[in-house]
Amino acid sequence: RDSEFNLGTDDFILLLGRQEEIVDGIFDTANVRAFRVPAGTYSPADFVFGAEDCAADCRVVYEAAPGAVIHGGVTIGKEQWKTPDAEMLARFPEESRGAVRMVSLPEAGLDMEKVGGIRAIGAYEMSSLYDDAEKGCGCEVFCSDRRMTLARFPNAGEFAKLEAVADVGDVYEFPPQNYRADWFDRRNQRGGAYIFDRAMAAHAAKWKNPDEAWMFGYFYWDWADSSTPCHFDVEHRTVYPKYVSRFGARAGALYYFYNVPEELDIPGEWYLDRETGNLYFYPQEGGCSLDFSYSDQPLISCENTVNMTFSGFTCLCSMADAVTCSGDNMIFRGLMVKNVAGNAIICQGKNNLVDGCEITHTGKGGITLEGGERDTLTHGNNRACNNYVHDFSEIYLTYQPGIRLNGVGNMADHNEISGSPHMAIGYSGNEHLIEYNDIHDVVLQSSDAGAIYSGFGGAGHGTVSRYNRLRHIGEAPFTPDGIYWDDGLSGQTAYGNLLIGVGKFGFLVGGGRENVVEGNVIIGNGNNPIHYDDRDREGFVHGGWARAATNKPDAPHWKKLASVPFRSSVWAEKYPILAKVITDFYHDPDDPDYPVNPAYSSVQGNVIIDEKERLGHMDDSVYTYSTVKDNLVFADRAAAGWDDAAERFSEGSPVFEKLPGFAAIPVEKIGRGKG
Repeated sequence: RDSEFNLGTDDFILLLGRQEEIVDGIFDTANVRAFRVPAGTYSPADFVFGAEDCAADCRVVYEAAPGAVIHGGVTIGKEQWKTPDAEMLARFPEESRGAVRMVSLPEAGLDMEKVGGIRAIGAYEMSSLYDDAEKGCGCEVFCSDRRMTLARFPNAGEFAKLEAVADVGDVYEFPPQNYRADWFDRRNQRGGAYIFDRAMAAHAAKWKNPDEAWMFGYFYWDWADSSTPCHFDVEHRTVYPKYVSRFGARAGALYYFYNVPEELDIPGEWYLDRETGNLYFYPQEGGCSLDFSYSDQPLISCENTVNMTFSGFTCLCSMADAVTCSGDNMIFRGLMVKNVAGNAIICQGKNNLVDGCEITHTGKGGITLEGGERDTLTHGNNRACNNYVHDFSEIYLTYQPGIRLNGVGNMADHNEISGSPHMAIGYSGNEHLIEYNDIHDVVLQSSDAGAIYSGFGGAGHGTVSRYNRLRHIGEAPFTPDGIYWDDGLSGQTAYGNLLIGVGKFGFLVGGGRENVVEGNVIIGNGNNPIHYDDRDREGFVHGGWARAATNKPDAPHWKKLASVPFRSSVWAEKYPILAKVITDFYHDPDDPDYPVNPAYSSVQGNVIIDEKERLGHMDDSVYTYSTVKDNLVFADRAAAGWDDAAERFSEGSPVFEKLPGFAAIPVEKIGRGKG
């Protein structure tokens, strides 16, 4: 195995071309070919690999010496900084004019056509529906290794609120649960008209070219961020977004304007005149160099590869995802990935490993692992372990998890994930394992979201979340959930998890079936420690808010269930209750096997410490169709015998007397390097 080799000598060389071109400096055995990559800065073009660079009977290892960096941008030294001319200085706020500096990108060797224009950001941005939109992530600026902010108002960390909405535009869904069936086939929909308040109007009145501003916001839901170019009628406090918000807009929605030179007022902001190529920026204190992301290619790219290891590299400064891989038995170990506009590492295939990497300051998410076959429930066996993913999802603010598992039978264990506006771990498919992860300070800018999240799968069976620690989930005014199984997700199991300080619900089970919540410890004073609703049944039987997912034979839940071979012999052997589910739309809806009912679930043996002594909320049908019993609730830590320092119940705790089968959570194994 590659881990048995110590590649610490200077006898190994850098891959300069294809594998067969290298003749010296190689350590070659029957099953390992190892290359030592010296310190230095390398181009993404040096790290493009295909099937010709690997072999089924040999592992190829590229291990970086300290200081080996793959850089997708251009570094601009302080000697190239200039003072802007008087005309441009006059556009900046008076308080920043003495600090703003300028760099000519063409003089620095950059092609402005390649730099391109501003691209839409946000998980729900709609630019793909417009003919003239530039696709992909845009360029970025980093000063002394920190991401700078395209000049905006209000400043970073703050939002304005829409005063009113005059026209929601040609939306997909508005009001909620009212859909336009042909919407995704249409082009260039009308964006609508929003009203901003007088304080914003006072700012916009000072902008020389207000129509160069872009608008970013959570225009209806706080889990759906998007952005758009704008046209302004400042006199009437109206902005006309070019790109429609998919779900419409509402008064009070959070937003900001960006790409406004008149708002370049604090250290860390920048603005680029894309006609002249002049970059203006307010450097952070002590800033001495700029990195300008320029490459739109991955920093390490592996396509149709097998049996390769990449270890120890620093990967930074790209407009794309940092590492992309389609292949099998690939290992990415000890990478430092930061300052990229996209995701850190994306692996598709089987038996791939991402181990011991540090990931930070990504525009999107961290690690995505995808593999396995749902038809046969064949596992992908991809694994992310011992990684530190922190301060991520800085450009796209929703649905960019630190770790994402897709497919069947993949694993996330012993990771630490923190510092995100939205989720820590997201998944789809079946039979994943999520265990021993230390998750904290996440979901800081959303309320309808969870730290561990999946949803919308009546046949999403087999995933287990166990022995994870969730701490400080949410930050005022946002109140999110800990573990969230959304919109009918079924067949999930969670046991032995420790949840401390979750903003809203420790567990939110949104109407699904065959879900198990057992032996967890929930400490804090959120809205409900455990919340289990019957949204699918209520929507189907009574026409409630979730009705559109179930109210006709071709509604989304019915279609999604039909797309999975849940009655096949492979599925039926593993999931016999699922195999007998009723798919006749006109059947008796009170039958436990009718798919809208929250049946065959278990909420048992959980221990809750809540000053209002609440178990939580379970809809009546949960008690009718499932088992809810033997859950202990205490008003405070002392009554429960909880030891904060050890994060466990003391020896004399009443928990062990009242729940004889309660298993202590192995907190000593949670987190990086503990497995």
